[in-house]
Parts: sequence; structure tokens; C-alpha cells
Amino acid sequence: MRAVCSSCGRVHYENPKMVVGCLVEHDNKVLLCRRKIEPAYGLWTLPAGYLEVGESAAEGASRETLEEACADVEIVSPFAQLDIPLIGQVSEK
Repeated sequence: MRAVCSSCGRVHYENPKMVVGCLVEHDNKVLLCRRKIEPAYGLWTLPAGYLEVGESAAEGASRETLEEACADVEIVSPFAQLDIPLIGQVSEK
């Protein structure tokens, strides 16, 4: 359901953002990054971030891994695709 101003009718769009990342395994070890920003500052995570306009999912995942972990990776195959809606985004019918 869209948030619409009752006075002027302006729509506040909350468009979903595509997040991409890599699950990197090398020598039986998994590459993790320590978060430097909130949320979850200081916790460990997979290298991931927002997909940029014009990138494929594989290109974005590779770029994020290079930016966050200085690791140049080759995407072998997709591992998972998860649909995680915002709280309250899904309505039951």
C-alpha cells in the first residue's frame, strides 16, 4: 500500500533495493567482513551491498566483494536468491 498525502495526493515511494553479495570459499575458509557502519557495526558479514544501475547481479556482487574485502572474485554460480520484504510490506489476503 502506498503512502499518499491526504492534502496534496503526493505519493511517497518506498521502492525496494536489490542487495547482492558473495559467499567466497578459499582453502576451506569463508571470507567475512567486519561492518564499519550501522546497522550492526562491528559484526561479521558476507561482503554485500546495493546493486548499481546497469549492473548484473554477478557484476554487482563482484564489485561489492572487491570494494569491501579487496578480493577479486569469479562468480561460479548463484548460491541463493532470497526475497525478504520490509516489515509490513506483505499483506495477507
